[in-house]
Amino acid sequence: MQVESTPAAIATIERARSVRSGVLSITIGTGCCESTAPFLYEDFFTGGDQEQIGDVAGVPVFAPEYLRNLYGEDESLLIDAIDVHAESLSIETEWGVRLILRGHGVDTGTEPAVCTVDLDDPDRPGAKVVGELPEALRRFRGMR
Repeated sequence: MQVESTPAAIATIERARSVRSGVLSITIGTGCCESTAPFLYEDFFTGGDQEQIGDVAGVPVFAPEYLRNLYGEDESLLIDAIDVHAESLSIETEWGVRLILRGHGVDTGTEPAVCTVDLDDPDRPGAKVVGELPEALRRFRGMR
């Protein structure tokens, strides 16, 4: 598994290096909501099965075993950066930038960032919420 990076990703890493005093690292495949998206952290503690797979502008890139096993030795992924307003724990989102992956069937930079829903259609899936909270959550709601 190899790591490549675009000029935009390198510029983003260099910007983070200029404003952060700790040790920077990128981890892939550990996000709770964004799953395999690259996360740029300061003073990050890597998990036990994470290994360095490369670097971007001198900042090490780590990936867990399950992700490393998806790539052959001669295959690579490309870390890029795009301008987007994102909510994330990744450092670059402070500046309206997000690191993304490209390659190996992944190109998160081409999907539209907007979700549209026809609110005028009462028969659309999800238009009506059916059911109720479990008892434990109903009790929790009253504990405020």
